[in-house]
Amino acid sequence: MGTTSQEAKNIDTGLVQATYTVQQVFGFTSQLPLSGFAPGHPLVPKATPGYVWEAKIARDFIEWLTELNPDPLWISGPTGCGKTDALKNVFAALHIPTVIVSAKSSTEPDDILGRIQLRNGNTVFVPGDLLRAYEKGYAIIFDEIDGYNPEVIMACHRLLERAAVTLDDGTVINPAARIYMAATANTRGDGQGGDVYTATNIFNLASLNRFEKWHMDYPHAGVEEQILENSFSGKLQNNIIKAMVKTATDIRRAYQNGNCPGPISIRDLLRWGRKLVQAWHRKDVPPLYHSFDKAFGNGVDPHVRAMLHTLIQTNFGAPAPHIEGIRP
Repeated sequence: MGTTSQEAKNIDTGLVQATYTVQQVFGFTSQLPLSGFAPGHPLVPKATPGYVWEAKIARDFIEWLTELNPDPLWISGPTGCGKTDALKNVFAALHIPTVIVSAKSSTEPDDILGRIQLRNGNTVFVPGDLLRAYEKGYAIIFDEIDGYNPEVIMACHRLLERAAVTLDDGTVINPAARIYMAATANTRGDGQGGDVYTATNIFNLASLNRFEKWHMDYPHAGVEEQILENSFSGKLQNNIIKAMVKTATDIRRAYQNGNCPGPISIRDLLRWGRKLVQAWHRKDVPPLYHSFDKAFGNGVDPHVRAMLHTLIQTNFGAPAPHIEGIRP
């Protein structure tokens, strides 16, 4: 797909300020204005079809978006609870171009800030996407930040403070007038949850102090039911949706109690729904269990899968199939 004339205008001449209301962004009956940009920039994330806002999280975002100089966010919460998805949907509704910075433990500061390169026989510092976003006023998401090398975040302290950044060649990068920065993480960055999230890192207080701290969990049952209802538009009956969400809640409880190696995410739940719709009329497999195993069950030990099947059987009233090698 080619770049539209509006996209080219945004890229070449900068972003055009625009104002949206809370009702437009979150669906609440409120005309409170929120700052954003005119549509058309290619880096604006796509909104999630059928997305449903949980009221508490939406109100937290409204408070953050209406601050004069909002601090960077550190949003912690379990895998697959929708942390990054929430941020992307906020920035999509406000048409704010967004750069998602992903890193791993081996990442060096230069990998995301930029590095010296040879250009026309000269060595020059070429800023990375992060610094360009910082200067232009794009939103910045540090995805799974607790997997980063702590030195990377220390190198970003000036950015987190919205201070001018001086490059190795003397060039000064000034921040845009308004920047939204947020980080998603499974942990608080202080070692909490290290027994579960073994690949995460511990950050010093100087880094953590630069963030406003939020915690997200899986949505309430009513919200997840609405997500499924919006996503499948009548293709799944209401009693099926309720039983699916109840099963997801039970699996998460089993995970918290140490009886399952991982929780079922919203993505897994939606995948289960898609596979169930596809397999609904199959006679060669039990569609309910076959679709669940494709979405989640085949990723765990057969003994654990058998336990999860008993949860499905309890919530749906449909006999669980025999798993080879597992005694009933």
